[in-house]
Amino acid sequence: MRDVIAIETKRLNLRPIAMSDAQRIARFCDDPGVGRMLAMTPLPYLEAAAEGWIMTMKARAPLDRDFVFAVDAPGEGLIGCVGAHRDENGDVEIGYWFGRPYWGVGYGSEAVAAFVAQAQVLGSLNAGHFIDNPASGHVLKKAGFTYTGETKRMFSMGRGESVDCLRMRYGAGEYDLAAHEAALVN
Repeated sequence: MRDVIAIETKRLNLRPIAMSDAQRIARFCDDPGVGRMLAMTPLPYLEAAAEGWIMTMKARAPLDRDFVFAVDAPGEGLIGCVGAHRDENGDVEIGYWFGRPYWGVGYGSEAVAAFVAQAQVLGSLNAGHFIDNPASGHVLKKAGFTYTGETKRMFSMGRGESVDCLRMRYGAGEYDLAAHEAALVN
């Protein structure tokens, strides 16, 4: 995956993140509707934080553990990011976000599916979404992820608290999400 320079879809271009993306990343991730749905994004999210994140991703590139792409739409520039991170155990976690003006038009589904098609070479792919963000689960399902039945408490920097995260795996067998959610309520 390290050799993948860009991924093109019908409407989007996925490319390596660049320092010139910091302003738009900060603008979109500073929106509580976006930042609260991410684990590692503090609020407020300043341009300096975006620059630091970009520098960290660039510095970690030789480790072959982080694979992050900016998602560009024609005439718009960066509208979001999609990527994968390999942890110390070798597990690969997929994540993504899009700026609020680009929600609801299929960009997330299109970009995540294209990214996952390339990222499969990394091994078993995992993902998750906070329980109050079912739209993210729909995007992941369209890309081939299914629920595992596991709920994990994850800290959200934007919320300042831990939140239930529904876990998913690429290509896994189907799981009864409705029964799982009902069990959480009881």
